[in-house]
Amino acid sequence: VNGTGTAASFNVPMGITTDGTNLYVAEYSSNKIRQIVIDNGTVTTLAGPGSSGSVNGTGTAASFNTPMGITTDGTNLYVAEFGGHLIRQIVIDNGTVTTLAGSVSSTFADGTGTEASFKSPGGVTTDGTNLYVSDTFNYLIRKIE
Repeated sequence: VNGTGTAASFNVPMGITTDGTNLYVAEYSSNKIRQIVIDNGTVTTLAGPGSSGSVNGTGTAASFNTPMGITTDGTNLYVAEFGGHLIRQIVIDNGTVTTLAGSVSSTFADGTGTEASFKSPGGVTTDGTNLYVSDTFNYLIRKIE
């Protein structure tokens, strides 16, 4: 539920990151990415309608399949989509969601963009240049340049 402070609620929040002004939460069971304004505690849905899927789009027109890890470079959010086997990118300013890497098949392959594949990526972080992904069931840490 969106709201301010204790009026808001979450359904299995898994990952969290910040850009210094907002917190961003990967909400696993509701398949949403939520935004919390740090100064006043206002919680809104940045992306995801609440139903499961791996559809690119803007805001609630995009969907996620159990998002788990989340990080930011200050302009974009990067989400490890555990159930969808994808790494998704969200433009913070407008909520546009695209698939950065992976395919919906649960396998292993190195490659560029959707030529790569993951098996349930769980965590994601950035060093400002590259993304690093914990590819959970391939038992690997993967680098996206």
